[in-house]
Amino acid sequence: MLRVRTAIALCLAGVAALGLGGQAAAAPSTNLVLRYTFELDSTSAIQDSSSHGLTGTLQNADPSAAFVTEAAQGSKALQLVADERQYVSVPENDVLDVNRFTLMAWVRYSGVTTPETRGRWEVLEKAGAYWVNVRTDGHVRAGGFFGGCVNSQYWVYFDSTTTIPANTWTHVAARYNGSRLAIFIDGQRAGSVAVSGTTCANNEPLAVGAKNAPAKGILEAFWDGQLDDVRIYDKALTPRRIASIGQ
Repeated sequence: MLRVRTAIALCLAGVAALGLGGQAAAAPSTNLVLRYTFELDSTSAIQDSSSHGLTGTLQNADPSAAFVTEAAQGSKALQLVADERQYVSVPENDVLDVNRFTLMAWVRYSGVTTPETRGRWEVLEKAGAYWVNVRTDGHVRAGGFFGGCVNSQYWVYFDSTTTIPANTWTHVAARYNGSRLAIFIDGQRAGSVAVSGTTCANNEPLAVGAKNAPAKGILEAFWDGQLDDVRIYDKALTPRRIASIGQ
């Protein structure tokens, strides 16, 4: 099975996620901007285990059905249904205006499309700034606006060199270090492209499981399947660190 977690990793995750009285506690990494593990979630409020407290809101979904237990690992994941236009909205916050970054999540997509899919299922996106998604042909796409926010000349994206299968847990990550944008699948590099410039900072909200761009009236690319351990870092993690998380 592609998705393997050691007992040590599970213990560390539990320590990071729990504080006094079972409440979410700040994660130790100062570069961790956002982390949704879904382990403590049972309502529409999605708890952030980073130090920033970026509570998300589950949209158009019944919490009793949205949080599912994975039989193999015994941990919880978020189940989203594209036909129901389900996603997690995150309010705009300056800490989400990351320049160098690493975006990552465990994903298990079903392959179900809707009229709003438009060629992909979004893992996470801050519209007009950065994103990572799975195309309907199974490729992973990473992209963003680098060096400017408006003109198409600043829009850079590319697809992974390999595809990922439906209905299978896979770890995906996108990393920007100031000179290259790279994709990692299950901890292994799966392509990169040369790019430079400051990542666009804007007032668009972050969405997990969809593209949400209120300024343009866009809400689309809804995820269908499961997501787990969604993270954003405000630095380019080393390939070794990405591999340690994604294998």
